[in-house]
Amino acid sequence: MSTGYNKFQDEEAADTAPPPQYSQAMVMDTTDPAVGQPGYGPPMGAPSMGQGYDPSMGALSPAMGQGYGPPMGTTTTVAVAPQPQTIMSTTVCQPDDYFGLALFVTICCCLPLGIVGLIKANDVRNRFQVGDIAGAEQASREAKTYSFLGLGFGIGIIVVAIIVTIICVVVALQSV
Repeated sequence: MSTGYNKFQDEEAADTAPPPQYSQAMVMDTTDPAVGQPGYGPPMGAPSMGQGYDPSMGALSPAMGQGYGPPMGTTTTVAVAPQPQTIMSTTVCQPDDYFGLALFVTICCCLPLGIVGLIKANDVRNRFQVGDIAGAEQASREAKTYSFLGLGFGIGIIVVAIIVTIICVVVALQSV
């Protein structure tokens, strides 16, 4: 079976010929990157031949002038040891907002103090979401205070209203 591809004469010669051997005269001088690069001389205003990167000094030598930098194809790798890291994780629970108590007080007992309790209960949630834990705890205490004050005030008014109603009924029954 024929693939239709025929090798050319230069391909056959390349397959059998050994790779060229380099002599000392052919090795490039790595101290000056301009050496061995035909057609590429130093840029205008650049230092002349012999000035440049000195690998033995590890940087540009003041005696050698500005230079061209490290030779092409060389890389510098710096290994840095990993630094220890401390990860602290704290879990903070949202303080109780007493929203249910404030809603009950608003509907059943004392409307003004219940509304203040609802506002403070909402403030607990908002401050906690922002990350103000101390402010959320303070708003929680205030919501609890206003809700219990409203509850006590409402229960007190209901008890007084029941007593007044009983007295009125008793007085009305005695006068009949």
